[in-house]
Amino acid sequence: MATIHNLGEINSVFNQFVAELRSAEIQTDRMRFRRNLERIGEIFAYEISKTLEYQSVEVVTPLGVVQMMQVVEQPVLATILRAGLPLHQGLLNYFDKADNAFI
Repeated sequence: MATIHNLGEINSVFNQFVAELRSAEIQTDRMRFRRNLERIGEIFAYEISKTLEYQSVEVVTPLGVVQMMQVVEQPVLATILRAGLPLHQGLLNYFDKADNAFI
């Protein structure tokens, strides 16, 4: 069964970005509107990353070898062209190895 996470239930900067998207005054600033969509996409990506499967991998650092958790399989990111591109870009900022699909 699917789980719904309402990110607006807990106070965070997410609420500010959504409020600015809804503001009639701020909506006229196209660049800010797009950037807020991208920011929301980044927050979505972070929250989605908590649900993915991870595996331990060995990473060589200048100070030695350490075990780190990395995503087993990258998600496929899909968007409807134009309307979803800023949100898609926010997700892609975090899942930069993901495959992309466009409708």
